[in-house]
Amino acid sequence: MTKNEVYDKVKEIVVDYLRVNQEEVKPETNLVEELCADSIALVELGFRFSETFSIPMVEGDPNLFIMNNLVDYIYEQMQN
Repeated sequence: MTKNEVYDKVKEIVVDYLRVNQEEVKPETNLVEELCADSIALVELGFRFSETFSIPMVEGDPNLFIMNNLVDYIYEQMQN
């Protein structure tokens, strides 16, 4: 899976779970500050990313609230 494919899948999961418009989710989007993801939503998204990409559970690092950083992290975890 390429990094662009990972980005597209992460975006699809975020749009579906948070029920936001695709236009609201950009590489620089902060899931907490801009999309109002609360702690429960972040845990659920972490489970979904873990299942979808077969990676360890994504931790609650605030840097990972930004789409680009999250995609980079998931992509790196997939390479291990």
